Amino acid sequence: MEAFENHISLATAIAVGFLVGLEREQTKLADAERRGHSIAGIRTYPIFALVGGLATMLEPSSMWLPLVALLGVFALVAISYAADVRRSKDGEDHGVTTEISVIGVYLLGALACSRGVIEPMADRLMLVAGLGVVIAFLLSSKEYFHLFASKVSRDDFYATVKFLILAVIVLPLLPNRDVGPLGAINPRNLGLLVVTISGLSFLGYVAMRLWGAKRGLLLGAALGGLVSSTAVTLSFANRTKADPRLAPVAAGAISVAWTIMLGRVAVLVALIDAELLALLAFPLVAMIAAALVGLALTFHRNAGEDPKTELTNPFELGSAIKVTLMFALVATTAIYIGIAVNTLVKTGLAAGIGGAPLGKRIGPVGAVTVIAGGVALAIAAGLA
Repeated sequence: MEAFENHISLATAIAVGFLVGLEREQTKLADAERRGHSIAGIRTYPIFALVGGLATMLEPSSMWLPLVALLGVFALVAISYAADVRRSKDGEDHGVTTEISVIGVYLLGALACSRGVIEPMADRLMLVAGLGVVIAFLLSSKEYFHLFASKVSRDDFYATVKFLILAVIVLPLLPNRDVGPLGAINPRNLGLLVVTISGLSFLGYVAMRLWGAKRGLLLGAALGGLVSSTAVTLSFANRTKADPRLAPVAAGAISVAWTIMLGRVAVLVALIDAELLALLAFPLVAMIAAALVGLALTFHRNAGEDPKTELTNPFELGSAIKVTLMFALVATTAIYIGIAVNTLVKTGLAAGIGGAPLGKRIGPVGAVTVIAGGVALAIAAGLA
């Protein structure tokens, strides 16, 4: 046991109870109809946390004490809720937020004084304090969350759930290995690109609602450039296809993402090899300057324009998947071109060194090989 561990644990539990109790006390004072009816306030919450901590500390003396104390808390909460229902008017909504928060504070007090659950003590108490802050935030943000829920359409929520299914369930199940010709495609990486494009679309959606189309898209592109400039490019290209009026802003946004990408490369090179950065500094600076000039020219010609685009579903997985498949096809095409050029070069070398007799025989082989690959790639593109 660390020095003063019991004292620090109890103090943390009481502090968490005080924080949540302060929030509930303010809410109770602001609501005149509920004044005096709440189960707990600024004094009672710390006591619940203290009881949870003491019950846990006394477990070696009586293993049933924490359970009995928890059942007592449940009983008090149930009695208070029943009394509140009897006092309330007909048709009045009866939330259980306060009652649940009482149980949560008791459990946090118990966790703060537990042994062997989360060690070392510093990690355990940081978790308790963090969860206490989260509870206080959720309790104090009732109006904000209700307003947010009223602005979210059912389609937006459904699309968000689909995105979470893809990001949390489907993506981890994709094989993280190279497949296809020459191992050119990694399913996990392609899935990650779909998730990134969809996430950037959502980021742009929120930014546009807050700051308008022009500034919102630029901010979204700048943040997205820190993650993947490729995903930003594909995302804005896809958005412009749906709404051509966004083309000028999208061009500037893509330029922002490219500029961020070049700066990110410079930072990474500096961290890995400072001498290499000295060689790359001039071309990187030139490319960044060119991207910034392109950005300035784009927005100079469109100064004052803020395209009125309809804010639609933030997560269009179908479009993101199509763009990702197109990106995979382009990568595959680049590999095919490299193979084809390599094959033609070897065919020319063989004919040049071996003479006409060898050239007449190996030439058709090389040509047929390249043509067959091109036809197969065209068929694959058509299927995609």
